[in-house]
Amino acid sequence: MIADADSPHSGPPGRGLGVADASLLVIGSMVGAGIFLMGPYVARDARSPAAFVGTWLLGGLVALCGALSNGELGGLFPRSGGEYVYLREAYGPCLGFLSGWTTFWIAFPGSIAALAAGFGAAMADMAGARNPHAASAIGVSAICLLTLLNALGLRPGKLVQNALSATKLAAFAGLLALGAFVSPLESFDSAAGSGSGWAGIASALVPAMFAYSGWNAATYIAGEIRDPARSLGRSLAIGTLVCTALYVAVNLSYMRAMSLADLAKTVDPARVTAMRLGGPRVAAYLGPLVALCILSSLQATIQVGPHLYRSMSVDRVFFRWLGLTHARTQAPLAALVAQAVVAIVELVSNRFDQLITLVMVPLIAFSTLTVAGVLVLRARRPAAPRPFPVPGYPVVPILFIAVNGWVLWNVLAQGAREAMAIGNWHVPSTFVGAAIVATGIPVYFAFRAHARAEESAR
Repeated sequence: MIADADSPHSGPPGRGLGVADASLLVIGSMVGAGIFLMGPYVARDARSPAAFVGTWLLGGLVALCGALSNGELGGLFPRSGGEYVYLREAYGPCLGFLSGWTTFWIAFPGSIAALAAGFGAAMADMAGARNPHAASAIGVSAICLLTLLNALGLRPGKLVQNALSATKLAAFAGLLALGAFVSPLESFDSAAGSGSGWAGIASALVPAMFAYSGWNAATYIAGEIRDPARSLGRSLAIGTLVCTALYVAVNLSYMRAMSLADLAKTVDPARVTAMRLGGPRVAAYLGPLVALCILSSLQATIQVGPHLYRSMSVDRVFFRWLGLTHARTQAPLAALVAQAVVAIVELVSNRFDQLITLVMVPLIAFSTLTVAGVLVLRARRPAAPRPFPVPGYPVVPILFIAVNGWVLWNVLAQGAREAMAIGNWHVPSTFVGAAIVATGIPVYFAFRAHARAEESAR
């Protein structure tokens, strides 16, 4: 029942996802806990209503630019793997491997652990569980059950993801409509400060872009999309546009319920807004909605990650056993299990937040280099067929690169001032993140040497 990635029985993945399925996957990945938590962080740095709303609009525009740019790359290379594939083709296999290496050990497992912890906390709170380990136990159970679900094949995972994404969109639409009809519009004149400079907007973009992360989810599973050369770009664009509209609407509702100064000091803006706009009955639905959003994002992350690891295995730059799939369903069984194990270890050890923070700068850099790959490949392969050319080229990818570079510079400047203790040494956190990524360099050359030795032995 198990087939090696290179065996004749493994075959190409079944094209089981349409544009609607892939769009809902993007929505499911993007709309998680960030929509409930990031508003106050953006408000603290934006400091004025115009800058606050503008930051969310700019974040959505930047995400859309990235989605459209990845759509062109997906048209050029219509296979699963996302940034790993695009960086490999644009800059060489080593950079692609480093992206996949960081993703395998930290990015996806850390995100899964964080989402599982959030889901466990939400469920434990609704159940009134007082045991301090209840949230972790629920989180571990969620990881195991969703991993098992995706091990059954693409169709069960797709159906569950579609149902979760569609349900939470309907729930948000109902809550937003209720707030619009029931509550009077409050003044937008009250601000958290006298204004916001460019540095403040750059800082505000960091949590906003964190909330928008996940817009590229479908690229990791492009090999499962029907006609990915054309459909991938449309799916990324549709999912990103829907989430942008939702994020702006939700954050405008926060401003209807409280001043920007109050929002900046609120730890639970969604609950405060629900209580003020709809009363206790509406607020009572918030807990299940939070759990639903997190569960949907958790399912999307668990579903797409293993396809990246499998692609690396097929290219013979990663552990060969990660390419093992189910002979009938083509589910990447070994990669699913490995991802779950790493995620559970990070969840139980409670190190996921620190790990993600440490590699945030490299992850932003990889994303920026990926979009820059559109420009690189236009120059290197001008005659290559592009079924989904970036609309507005070259403005769209350049805008993404410029804004991400601006944010990255501000994050680097802040990280250089923030040091973490390693023994008797205090090292800037950005250096630690770079060191974590650099650990993949000798591993890459080891895998490449092993692949060459195998070829020579044939």
